[in-house]
Amino acid sequence: MTISDIAKLAGVSVATVSRVLNNKGYVKAETRKRIEEVIAQKGYHPNAVARSLILNDTGMLAVIMSNRMNPFFSGVLEAVEHQAELRGYSLLFYNTGEDRDRELRAVTQAIEHRVRGILILPVIGSNPQTRVMLSEAEKRGIPVVLMDREIPSASFDIVTIDNREAVYQGVRLLLEAGHREIGLITCPECVKRGMGRLDGYIKCLREHGLPLQETYIYRGEFDEKSGYEACRKFFSLPNPPSAVLATCSSATLGCLRYLNERRLTPGEDIGLVGFDDISLLSSLGYQITMLDRPIREMGEAAFAILEQRLTGGGGGRRKRKVLLDTRVILRGSEGRVPAQALPC
Repeated sequence: MTISDIAKLAGVSVATVSRVLNNKGYVKAETRKRIEEVIAQKGYHPNAVARSLILNDTGMLAVIMSNRMNPFFSGVLEAVEHQAELRGYSLLFYNTGEDRDRELRAVTQAIEHRVRGILILPVIGSNPQTRVMLSEAEKRGIPVVLMDREIPSASFDIVTIDNREAVYQGVRLLLEAGHREIGLITCPECVKRGMGRLDGYIKCLREHGLPLQETYIYRGEFDEKSGYEACRKFFSLPNPPSAVLATCSSATLGCLRYLNERRLTPGEDIGLVGFDDISLLSSLGYQITMLDRPIREMGEAAFAILEQRLTGGGGGRRKRKVLLDTRVILRGSEGRVPAQALPC
């Protein structure tokens, strides 16, 4: 059953049926009633895809990000899905797998599918062509909002955290607990120079008169292996750090695996501060102090900005940067060492 069939049975034009289906334009009450009766009798349901092409409005939003098993990614996606459902949007999800070429293809396909807007958590070191295609999307009236990570030399709206300040607070916490040798596990970042997590670590040490020791810095990836290998390296040093700060949730899990294998207890044998609160850890009996990003709030804020752009409520503004606060969840794993005054 097509719209043409409905028009023939009702004895009207296709255009008249279209006006009734879309509730646009004038149709006599008598004619409208006749068309609606035919539709009800035949159980006709408009083809959503065809209808969207006619109206040039798919009602779909593209979400482009990795779906790796990471509480942060899944939490952001869940928040976006909830907001989309509340507001009647459909989502097209593209999994980048943290791959630059897959990300570029995803952006290109999203534009081809005529999505109304794009929410993207960029791949680290995105393909320069991705920025070009996202700019093309904006030119075509498809607003773009970045989540968590910036794209260098780009001018898109973004919702993120102050990465430098977050790690600064974590290092400060460990210093206040008496630690002076603090190991840092970094994960790849895509932020402006001077605003990264490593910068927060360096800034805090310098402000407290402590030397920077490269052997206490492990540059890892977004995986559990990085946390495990970092701890293995730290504990092999002649003077291992008394505390470790992991800057991503996967690295935190890797640290715990290493410590568990050696029957070392966070907060007693070593200080440990992780990144992103992982509910599973508490259920398994681990009470780990965390630097917790507002995951749900990030998804909600990004969606709100995108919707403002879609409805014209944003005043046409672009390059807005929303910085969300990171909260410190104290659970005791930062540990305590014999009291000593903080250096000036």
